[in-house]
Amino acid sequence: MTYVLAMFVKKMIDQAPASLNRSDLFASTGITEAEASNPATMVRDTTYYTLLETIAAAEAPDIGFHLRTSAAMTCADFGAVGLAWKSAPSLRRSFRRMDRYARAYNTTATFRLVEKDGICMWTHQRTEPERLGMHLSTEGTLGTYVAMCRETTFPENKPQAIQFRHAEPAGSLAALEAYFRCPVTFGADIDAIILPEERLDQPNAVGDESIWKFLTSHIEETLVEEPTESALDRRVVLQIANMLSEGIPTLADIALSLGMSARTLQRRLSEQGYTFQALVDEARRQMAEKFLSDTRYSIAEVAFLTGFSEQSAFTRAFKRWAGQTPGSFRDGTQERRI
Repeated sequence: MTYVLAMFVKKMIDQAPASLNRSDLFASTGITEAEASNPATMVRDTTYYTLLETIAAAEAPDIGFHLRTSAAMTCADFGAVGLAWKSAPSLRRSFRRMDRYARAYNTTATFRLVEKDGICMWTHQRTEPERLGMHLSTEGTLGTYVAMCRETTFPENKPQAIQFRHAEPAGSLAALEAYFRCPVTFGADIDAIILPEERLDQPNAVGDESIWKFLTSHIEETLVEEPTESALDRRVVLQIANMLSEGIPTLADIALSLGMSARTLQRRLSEQGYTFQALVDEARRQMAEKFLSDTRYSIAEVAFLTGFSEQSAFTRAFKRWAGQTPGSFRDGTQERRI
């Protein structure tokens, strides 16, 4: 069985025509809107495809809801993975990380960066039976990667070409060409975004080697399949950091991500002398100090990235952690660099 993150269900429903009942759409997927907001919730791929087909039927003959969804996606929607993409020094390094990390969000597909004769292809492969919902999902998936490229580099960034394995769609060709702003072809051997090699090596707008390494080390450690019990506190800190940009995860969220019950996690932390709240604070502090060391992230952005809804709350918490304001900490960091 393969699954799709429920976040995509919610994003697609957000772009559905008003003629469709929102509650009914969620009910058709077997989850509630509240459950769709849980970063750990996933739905069967076939259920997701049926949802897309329902929305497409209501929007026909001009289908574009899935590309509006792509345009609305941001790097922050993908938590630490998206931030690692955005902070990578170049698009090439963004793509090279995502061939592994994408499995955390979509188990139906595999991705690979293929480079040959000065052309780079970000390829996408699925094995499911052909159906409209899968085609719409594929178009939306490549559209999301283009949106992330534009956020990471410049808004006018457009691929050299886009190609799909499926036949030319009956209702979304105009929307595809308008969104991608490049030639779009069908009946190809593989789904792919095609980019000139030199563009992949241009610096990303906010690319930063140290931030990128910090984020990717967090992600790599959370992807280890059998982490040791002795590092439980570290595993919890890393998993919290991975989810922070989506809000503060609960003990139950972290327990689920680690494959145990909330009661078991709480007991094991207590046995080792830790509280969950203390580890939340530690994760936020570590992330805050890393982001504050780079002036290209505003203090308001750092507050968001560490799970605070308001800068004032972040400032109070940081003073409690570090004994100084975020601004003073940043000033001291810059002075030490001079």
